Amino acid sequence: MKRGTKTCLLVLSAIATLISAPAGVHAAGEAEEDVTEVTMADASWDSILVHNRIVAFILENGYGGYSVDFIPGDTIPLFNGLAAGDVDVNMESWHSNFPEAYAAEKEAGRVVNIGKNFPDGPQGWYVPRYMVEGDPDRGIDPVAPELESVADLREYVDLFPDRENPGMGQIIFPPPGWIAGEISEEILEEFELTDLYTAFLPGSGTALAASMRGAYERGEPWVGYYWEPTAIMYELDMIRLRGSEFPAAEVDILMNAESAERLPEVKDFLSHYSTSIEVNNEFLNVLANEVDDAEGAALWFLRNRDDVWTEWVSEEIEANIRAALR
Repeated sequence: MKRGTKTCLLVLSAIATLISAPAGVHAAGEAEEDVTEVTMADASWDSILVHNRIVAFILENGYGGYSVDFIPGDTIPLFNGLAAGDVDVNMESWHSNFPEAYAAEKEAGRVVNIGKNFPDGPQGWYVPRYMVEGDPDRGIDPVAPELESVADLREYVDLFPDRENPGMGQIIFPPPGWIAGEISEEILEEFELTDLYTAFLPGSGTALAASMRGAYERGEPWVGYYWEPTAIMYELDMIRLRGSEFPAAEVDILMNAESAERLPEVKDFLSHYSTSIEVNNEFLNVLANEVDDAEGAALWFLRNRDDVWTEWVSEEIEANIRAALR
């Protein structure tokens, strides 16, 4: 084909494309649809990362017309960003850990509580069940058959030795800076255990989990702080000691107040969003052992727990989600 003929055909083709293209579509075929951006608080713990990606998949594929952006950060900066309107949604606000700030912003009308994501998250001091009941399959005899409460720890100091302080027991506390550490200290004092036990503060949440897992795998005694939902609490059979129950942690879904008005469809969807501790522990276990990232865990949840998420959406949205999953 001669160059002049080819050029002419290209020009005519471009003109035809422009004439035939529907409104809102580029000549190159790219849609200029109105897409609404939703920003989500992407905090550092695993469960909120998975919830965010569940919501993102449903909004983008089930409802359509939405683009979800994840804003990483720590708890308080993200909460402040929510109140300021820089963040639209927080899927896991543990605001009982910062009640004054939450109450002030809610009263000022800058944040809206959409409802519970899951029932109050359990926190407290745990021991492995095999310590109390034994584990015949692992050849472990019960070493503390009467251990049921924090008060009972007075009788079992020798089971939890502090290697650096002979004669003292040791309780594994939360890492430095966690509010849970202050509450654990109050429990220690309330039950007059300060003369019997020292508090060991691991350097991170990862180190805390490693301490519990290591003792569990060796079949050794362990006592310390932990919380749910977490993958490790799905894997290990632990008992929470009576008297160590923390104040109920409210785990709610929050929206920026202006965002809630601007995004009524999102607000309505999230008002139906609800899970359980067991479901969270389950997909966190999948995240820890079967998939590569939070998006993979979200997809696992959508494919395997449709008994849960189908309660949140209409049949039409459900059909769109199933189609996208295929």
